[in-house]
Amino acid sequence: MRYAGRKMLIPVLFFVWLLGAAVAVAAPAEGIYNIPEIKVFHLQDRQVVAVAVESRIPGHGIEEVLGYRIEPSFSEKRSANRLEVVLSNVSPGSFEVLASAPLAFEKLGAEQVRFTLNGEQAARTTVTTVQRKTVKGRDGMIRMRTYLVFDLPKGQRKTVPTVVLDAGHGGEDTGAVKSFIREKDINLDITLRSARLFEAQGWNVVLTRSEDVEPSLLDRADAANIVGADVFISIHNNSLPDEKIPRSREFGTTVLYNSSALKPAYGLAALAQNEIIGALGTQREVMQDRPRLVVLNSTWVPAILTEGVMLTNPANAKLVLDRLQRQRMAEAIFRATENWRGIQVLAATKVVSPLTATAALTIDTQVAAGAANTSGNTVNHGTVAAKDGWIYYLKKAESLYGEKEETLWRYRPDRFLSDQLVADVEAWDINLDGEWLYYVNWSDGQAIYRARTDGSEAVRLVEGPAQQVNMVGENMVFVRDRRIYIIKRDGGMPIQLIDDAAENVVVVGGWIYYANGSDGFKPYRIKPDGTGRAKIVNDETLFMTVAGEWIFYSNRTDEEKLYRVKTDGTQRGKVSNDKAGYLNVDGRFVYYTNTMQGNAVFRIQADGSARTKLTEGSAAAGPIGIAGGKLYYRGQFSDLK
Repeated sequence: MRYAGRKMLIPVLFFVWLLGAAVAVAAPAEGIYNIPEIKVFHLQDRQVVAVAVESRIPGHGIEEVLGYRIEPSFSEKRSANRLEVVLSNVSPGSFEVLASAPLAFEKLGAEQVRFTLNGEQAARTTVTTVQRKTVKGRDGMIRMRTYLVFDLPKGQRKTVPTVVLDAGHGGEDTGAVKSFIREKDINLDITLRSARLFEAQGWNVVLTRSEDVEPSLLDRADAANIVGADVFISIHNNSLPDEKIPRSREFGTTVLYNSSALKPAYGLAALAQNEIIGALGTQREVMQDRPRLVVLNSTWVPAILTEGVMLTNPANAKLVLDRLQRQRMAEAIFRATENWRGIQVLAATKVVSPLTATAALTIDTQVAAGAANTSGNTVNHGTVAAKDGWIYYLKKAESLYGEKEETLWRYRPDRFLSDQLVADVEAWDINLDGEWLYYVNWSDGQAIYRARTDGSEAVRLVEGPAQQVNMVGENMVFVRDRRIYIIKRDGGMPIQLIDDAAENVVVVGGWIYYANGSDGFKPYRIKPDGTGRAKIVNDETLFMTVAGEWIFYSNRTDEEKLYRVKTDGTQRGKVSNDKAGYLNVDGRFVYYTNTMQGNAVFRIQADGSARTKLTEGSAAAGPIGIAGGKLYYRGQFSDLK
């Protein structure tokens, strides 16, 4: 579907198309090309006008068409405050001129068009060509198109990052439809939310659609190529026919990329998957290398396609019905892109920030036994903790549409009906120390709160966003925007410890352990004073936890199988051939979600013996909590066996 002059929902972040009254279908005479359309992109710092020059030739017997291309013949004439470009050997047709078009243009005979720009902007305007991917249509014709591109800066040129956001499907193409949810609507909502986040941080944002229309796949890719975007992100949500859904892959988040692309974006795909999973708590699926997808093989810039949730799963479908979850997915996409861009900038400029010790704090790395939550629980988002006979846990809100998803409760296993509400807020990352309870308050911007163990005297210590709260001596370690921070327990000014993107952060034996997202999520450790940073093993982890002198992890380098390695990097070995997700450790046993068994919880000894299934499979994997002799998994307590 084509549309002309449509306004986008977000001001200045849009493009329109100027359409010819008629588009020739037959192949033109040799050397004479058609101008079927002109595209105009309005960005914050510039306007871009793209004149499509197209030709079609019979493709009978021709299989490889990518080598076919056309080069527009044009000449430039520049003078003070004036630019003239004459495009030759074209059949321009007739165009509807919109007020938003910054260029004046006129026909010069039957085979020439002149474009004119007057004013100071003319001297700063650049003229280039951008090729569309050549394709062979169902009619057997080879379609070749190249754009003559005018880039008109608003004021002096400056470096502004540009993202093209593509809301998947649209118009008659609804995408997946499940539980009365149309994928195209969810995709568009998340895309518009993402656009606002990018724009607020100074990005140029181009939307391939801002309403219920259906641009062609090549038009979506063209947008990124024409404006020279830093990145192209196509936003989707997944589905499979009910009869084809394998249990272990029913409810996951995946991201698609093209390793054969001119500028592959595997790194961005990995970051986006991790951010979305971290935001929604969805199951991790294997990322997919999809070189045959048009939007991934027709973009000349780094490109990914996100599949946020599986709409054929009711629980996932309910997630995206909640605007809070859609906002979280948008934030995850934005965070991943910002982090990825930061990595690209560092790589391009070859700037290496030296690691420096944090001198502002006096660190006591000795934590008394039982003084805080276990490392296994903290790395599992602190869904549970235990003290003085009480078990503290996160309880799902009764209403699926309420503002709070998980509130903070406690109960005593030795008392009947002893459940007590501790904090009526959306909470995460529970931790305990002495008479104090620490948690991340999602009802207050993911700030860190401290309260008495009965919930009284609650006070905000650290503004959000924060997660993965650990206690270390008189200090707290937490993660903000994927960076590790340290702060006094009673608040104060957080100090960033390191520039690495960090996940699975735990503090054990005077060391901070983390999966380093800046190095393929390999296990690292660093001391709380900022010294001793080191890679432990060269495996990519899906999830990791630390117990004593051992690190246990799901090894993505070996198909997500369960591995162990000593904290000094020695004695690396496989514990089980099971594909492991979430992990926790208690006593002699490692507890893990088994992807091969429908995300059932298993336990196994560290030497690989005594493998036992503890729960049946569930809709999706979730954090594993262990406290007070109880296993807490997906909102249910059971006795440790």
